[in-house]
Amino acid sequence: MKKVLLLLAATAATLAASAEGYQVNNLSSKQNGMGHVGTAMKLNSESVWFNPAAAAFQQSKFDISVGITGIASKATYTSLPDYTGATPQRHFTSDNKISTPLYAYINYKPLDWMSVGLAFNTPFGSSMNWGDNWAGAHLVQSINLSAYNLQPTVGFRIGKHISVGAGLMMIWGTFDLSRSLLPVGADNAQNQLLMGALQTAMPTLPNIFEMAGDRSLMSLALKGDAKMAVGVNAGIMWDINEQWSLGFTYRSKLRMKVNSGSIALKTIDDPAIGQILGQLLQAPQFSTLQNLSSAVVKTELPLPASLTWGVSFRPTPKWEFAVDLQYVLWSAYDRLDVELVNPTDNTTVMTLASDKNYSNTLAVRIGGQYRVCDFLTARMGMYVDESPVSSDYLNPETPSMTKLAYTVGLTLRPTRWLDIDLAYGYVNSADPERTGSYPYTNSVLELAGVGAAQATTDFSGNYTARAHTFSLGLNFRF
Repeated sequence: MKKVLLLLAATAATLAASAEGYQVNNLSSKQNGMGHVGTAMKLNSESVWFNPAAAAFQQSKFDISVGITGIASKATYTSLPDYTGATPQRHFTSDNKISTPLYAYINYKPLDWMSVGLAFNTPFGSSMNWGDNWAGAHLVQSINLSAYNLQPTVGFRIGKHISVGAGLMMIWGTFDLSRSLLPVGADNAQNQLLMGALQTAMPTLPNIFEMAGDRSLMSLALKGDAKMAVGVNAGIMWDINEQWSLGFTYRSKLRMKVNSGSIALKTIDDPAIGQILGQLLQAPQFSTLQNLSSAVVKTELPLPASLTWGVSFRPTPKWEFAVDLQYVLWSAYDRLDVELVNPTDNTTVMTLASDKNYSNTLAVRIGGQYRVCDFLTARMGMYVDESPVSSDYLNPETPSMTKLAYTVGLTLRPTRWLDIDLAYGYVNSADPERTGSYPYTNSVLELAGVGAAQATTDFSGNYTARAHTFSLGLNFRF
């Protein structure tokens, strides 16, 4: 059972490592067009998320905003060059489905100095699909993560120029992950080592890696739910005068707990190879793989705290410019502890710990908008968002880059009570590509009796990542 749990723990660690790349900023179609600024702006119901204090400056009694963003992302991986020329470089491109973060905000002014609001959005969530048979399938084949936030909020204006506000963030989520138990390809050094160990014990055993070619032999599929985590979104705003406003928000750290998950082991769709694998799984050192579905993983996925400072400048009634600085405390993810539990008696077999050593990051966002006329407002923006991941932990689950993005947007106002918001953004890496590696331990090799040193290696390569975002929103006020 212990070896089975070690295999499963490696899978859980892969999932948790992906969490850092799933912070979503596309939570307002208006602000998507302005580079996601908004901490020091009066955004009516959307301030419930961007700065709860600013919601108290709403002019109308009710304000409702709903919208959705489509994110079309793509990542590429290129193996490092072999300077001997014996092995050509290999290129792989992810085939990600379109992610669709959404939002809904409502804000009500029962009193001139008080606001009551509710937010529903998806602050974390995306997907990555590299396919079943690529060179890094032993790290990830596909992964999908969705997190949902419900936030009741209140805001109070203190005098004419200052307001405060806070909301209770209640976040829960779902995930699914698949990864190969073994690297793909007969030319992989670890596969050759494993095949040598197996043929030493069974000389007549055919080379199943050569039979499989560039196909994955065995894969794990893991699905589960994360329990609700509760945090705080609080802010303050100083509306200095008609030209200047300052804002500050704090979002607390959350820990989403995963207490269990369903696990499935699937083998290659090839009758001849499947028969050989079936025989191997009956061997004493591998028979426990058949019991994967009975294991349980308990771990916590950290969602980091953040602090955001904002300034808004309105030189004329038609123009507004804003700058946001967001400091994200990714250092909370300095290690990952995975608790391995025997479900028969609910006892902890062991705790698998690993160091992550993530770094805090700074995001700089700049945006501007111009009210062309009563029925049209145009926007532009850009932002730079640092990567928290060091190069020696760069992995294909979420190939983290320092992001550089450009955005444009507009609002159409067919009536005084309705806005139609449209936005487009292009997200690219600040560098043409990023080179890094990720430590990998082949658990099947360890089951076969090969030493831990030989079972551990790095998966290295060059990565690029880019995305296009398209947003549509509706805003009602009355």
